[in-house]
Amino acid sequence: MKRLLSGLFRLIPSSVLRLGLFLANAKFNHGAVAVISNNEGHVLLLRHVFRKSYPWGFPSGFVNAGENASTAALRELKEETGLGAMVIHVGATTLVAPRHLETVVYGHIHTAAPINLSHEIFEARWVMPDQVSDDIVQGLHPDQFALLTAATDPEL
Repeated sequence: MKRLLSGLFRLIPSSVLRLGLFLANAKFNHGAVAVISNNEGHVLLLRHVFRKSYPWGFPSGFVNAGENASTAALRELKEETGLGAMVIHVGATTLVAPRHLETVVYGHIHTAAPINLSHEIFEARWVMPDQVSDDIVQGLHPDQFALLTAATDPEL
């Protein structure tokens, strides 16, 4: 019976097998979130154009094919603000919504470069994690608020 099944399996074109594997396996979006600090201990928060319920958050976006979370986070930071940073460490990857994974990348910017906002961003603010204005707190998703609260870690 095993020989018969394996013989039949070999008759299936590889393109059909790949399609079957694609359809049978879970698919996820993978996002990267950049928690970026400066020399004064501030972290960067952005007010995003395309986020209605929670417009405030960290620089973030999807991880492209062939990218890792660190590369994606630094790319999104550059695209959204024009800033460059160095990665300190990669935090946890969590399932934040059905079929949506998110990896937190902690980074640091050494110089006070000017911010050049993209069309995706209304506003950028450097804030002290423990002294955030109410408009930002109300506009932060609870997951991102937890990251902001954790950003008081001296390792950043």
